[in-house]
Amino acid sequence: AVVSTQSTGEESEDSYDTSSLDSDLHAESEEEMREYMRELEGQLGRSTLGESFEKGKDGDLDIDFNLVSNIMNSFSAESGLEGPASSVLASLGVKLPRNEDGF
Repeated sequence: AVVSTQSTGEESEDSYDTSSLDSDLHAESEEEMREYMRELEGQLGRSTLGESFEKGKDGDLDIDFNLVSNIMNSFSAESGLEGPASSVLASLGVKLPRNEDGF
């Protein structure tokens, strides 16, 4: 990116090349993310959280299934009251019917 500035009343224009700055910021944020992920993996490595996720037929984590399953479990736990799952679903325009038990 090139940033240009022009003073009022002057004919000259100064240009500053910010591509190296952009590149430095990108590299720095990538390294921060890698460090964050290493720390997160270290913390989660000691937990059994990963065992609670469903895996697909190929053995890979089934993100879509886990998302839907978790939001439905949360919605069910709300027992017909307003809660985080129903709020998120409502913000997405989704209105789920209550189950036959009145929830």
